[in-house]
Amino acid sequence: MGDPFSNLEGDFFRSGGYRLRTFIPLFWFRQDGSMLFSVLWPLDVRSFHFLPFPSMGVPGSKTSSPKSSREALAASIELFGRMRVRRIPGGRKVSMDFVIVGSGPAAVFAVEAIRKRDQESRITLVTADPHGAHSPVMLSYWMAGGYGLERLFFRDPSWSERMKIDLRVDSRGASLQSASKKLVLDKGGDLGYDRLLIATGAVPISLPLSGIDAKGVTSFRTLRDAETLLEGEGSDGVKRIVIIGGGFIGLKLACHLKEGGLEVSVLEKEKKLAFRMLDQKASALIQKRLRGHGITVETGVEAKEVLSERGWVSGVQTKDGRLFHCQRLVQAVGVKPNVQWLEGSGIGLKGGILVDDRMRTNLPDVYGAGDVTITIDSITGEPIHNATWPAAARQGIVAGTNMAGGTLHMVHNFALNALNLFGLQVMAAGSAFYDEPDGVEIVSEEEGDVYRKKVVKANRLIGFILIGDVSEAGYLLSRMKKGEEFLPKSRATCLRRGSFRRHLPPNLGFRHGVLFGDAV
Repeated sequence: MGDPFSNLEGDFFRSGGYRLRTFIPLFWFRQDGSMLFSVLWPLDVRSFHFLPFPSMGVPGSKTSSPKSSREALAASIELFGRMRVRRIPGGRKVSMDFVIVGSGPAAVFAVEAIRKRDQESRITLVTADPHGAHSPVMLSYWMAGGYGLERLFFRDPSWSERMKIDLRVDSRGASLQSASKKLVLDKGGDLGYDRLLIATGAVPISLPLSGIDAKGVTSFRTLRDAETLLEGEGSDGVKRIVIIGGGFIGLKLACHLKEGGLEVSVLEKEKKLAFRMLDQKASALIQKRLRGHGITVETGVEAKEVLSERGWVSGVQTKDGRLFHCQRLVQAVGVKPNVQWLEGSGIGLKGGILVDDRMRTNLPDVYGAGDVTITIDSITGEPIHNATWPAAARQGIVAGTNMAGGTLHMVHNFALNALNLFGLQVMAAGSAFYDEPDGVEIVSEEEGDVYRKKVVKANRLIGFILIGDVSEAGYLLSRMKKGEEFLPKSRATCLRRGSFRRHLPPNLGFRHGVLFGDAV
């Protein structure tokens, strides 16, 4: 027996499809009880969608049985109950259930990318943050008194309403059941999804030190962390703060705390500051600038123990025997992807969520974006945890676009950091940390507080450091992104002072996305 409804199915698809909003499942059975076929009959459309079920055999086959038909019927009713919108071949787009976990830049930009392509489908955003989308890079400005609390939020309070999203604050993902396409929540219940984006960001690394649990010890990633530095017992008497970690976050925080009138010490275990981005010369220039403004900076120093009085931190003892007194201690030694809750889910993990250039994971219809992911460095081809604001924003755009049916790829993906330290502009990109020409060529120029360095491998620019004069940043970034040859003549041009506009806005390092605004 052939398929008696094949022509009707063809007519339906050519008609342009419809939205599966309200419908009635109808089933036809043979006399022996086996199912012949089933259809979905929309209440507001005069045509129907033929829907065979592989589990019971194709219509007219001899593989169906009364038992398998009953099982198929039960499965069908369950399927119909949770079905939303799909893209019907040859028809128009129909409604989906998008679920996004996280509320940082990756999540926010993903929502906006979805809404550019799909204004009707349901978007549920689950976030552990009670404050909504706020910017960690602005926290130190707020602490220094330069900005009001409202400046921390990079989307206004009406954003969720305008985007038509179901916002679930103070809620976390507890586990992922990919087979049934369900996100299990920490406070009970679950969310079914058609497309899921995991953008849970990263969590601060805590040092395994004796006394690290003392009150007044905090990381610096959330509004609650910032409030810990300003509140609590003796907050009116906080005069000294120690920051363990000399990366970009720790250095920026040190400057703003000093501007706020506090005594600040920065302790870095490595022999140079921001060792993954800078070389020794760059580190020395930054140390000179910070010390000139009264900040204590120590490299090659490792903390041994956190001291406390009445339960509150009182100082840090180092392995070389020195004692740094403080009333607050900040751990700024880096972050790691927030993936512990995904263990056992079957998602590909290697420190973070492994994604391809379309932000897809190994699980069907599950995407990842932002600090939670491990991506591929477009310069070196190696895995990279690119935990920066511009990277998260671009990854969110790519993920959201593709979740909504697009075909966007991450093309330019490499480390980039920029900041302003008491007027000293600092920018580093790619693999510029080399102190010796180990398999690479180093082209550099140093004059006073100006330091410019390019790292070249196989006639390709793979990284640069600019301090004091960042005017050529756009040109160099373009070279890196395009993979163009960086021949000796071009290198010499770059080293001629004044060949590029020298002064950029002092907030360049914090308005992330300026340099990559049009890139994905």
